[in-house]
Amino acid sequence: MENRQQSEHDSSPERIIWNHKYSVGKEFIDDDHKSLFKIYNQMIDYLENGPNKEGFAELLSRMTDYSLHHFSKEEEYMQSIKYPNFEAHRVQHKNYIKKTAFYNSSFMSAIPPDLKEVVLFLQDWWKEHILYNDMNYERYRRDIILSEIRERIKSVSSDQGRISGERFFKESVKIYGAKSADISVISRETYKSLEDKDKAAVFALCEDLLKNQYLEESFIACDWAYRSKKYFEKNDFELFEYWINSYINNWATCDTFCNHTMGDFIDMWPEYLINLKSWTSSPNRWERRAAAVSLIVPAREGRYKKEIFEIAQLLLNDKDDMVQKGYGWMLKACSKPFPEEVFRFVMERKNIMPRTSLRYAIEKLPEEMKKEAMKK
Repeated sequence: MENRQQSEHDSSPERIIWNHKYSVGKEFIDDDHKSLFKIYNQMIDYLENGPNKEGFAELLSRMTDYSLHHFSKEEEYMQSIKYPNFEAHRVQHKNYIKKTAFYNSSFMSAIPPDLKEVVLFLQDWWKEHILYNDMNYERYRRDIILSEIRERIKSVSSDQGRISGERFFKESVKIYGAKSADISVISRETYKSLEDKDKAAVFALCEDLLKNQYLEESFIACDWAYRSKKYFEKNDFELFEYWINSYINNWATCDTFCNHTMGDFIDMWPEYLINLKSWTSSPNRWERRAAAVSLIVPAREGRYKKEIFEIAQLLLNDKDDMVQKGYGWMLKACSKPFPEEVFRFVMERKNIMPRTSLRYAIEKLPEEMKKEAMKK
């Protein structure tokens, strides 16, 4: 025990930087946590810039008051969803308040608490509480919704549909065996029935659906992400990139997500085109394909011509057929507004360009151009 206390004393508190792993999937809860992290990080400033116990005590008092306000809202929400572990969760809140009240009162005594000890307590408590306790009540709520979705999918699925669907993939893909039209209905109706459509809640459900790796669930996730497009923010790029790297494992999910969600995101913030270029060197085949297929809709409409040709050049000699087809498709889309430019790009590289990519790229060109491009 003595060694453990010494180890904790020797450790240094760290800033808590918000990222998607701290999102519980409830926007007002996430916003409160962001505000608490901000106050906590100001305490770190006091530690780094020299002792100022009066200023630190004021911050601790502010954090305690904000925590009380936050706990009140959070407990009301847990009761509204009938969370079964509500009482145990509330006990954790009470213990936290007791501890911080002790620290607050100690600042008014002759022997104030060690600032580092206070910050380490706050750091460890909030990180553990959010990641391992707060996540549970939103998981409880989401599991009810996910169970309903999965039961509905199973009710319209068949072995024949599963076997038929598997034929479209070289890689192993988990499929229930439902028709696309049925999935569209389930997606639309379930989304409409959601009581909570704030972006954090929807994105948390999307991640759960993607994580389960079933094709039909991934289509619903892609649909719901796209339905949230009017709430997109620049920092959502990090989450979308994470989804592509962590959960996308087939061309259908890749294309459904990237054609719509990523395509619209890039239209909102074109400065992220440089990130798509960086994806071309990813070890993940689906991220490399995503670099191209995220631009299908803009390519058809004549946007980002320069970047489209740059990405095609970066992917030119990729050995993966899924990537070859992806950038070939992007060039084909670009050939609608810019047939001459696509033809010239292909002709200048036809001796080194994979035939798969070439055939995709020239598919919509005028017949004479196609014949010329296909000559050996």
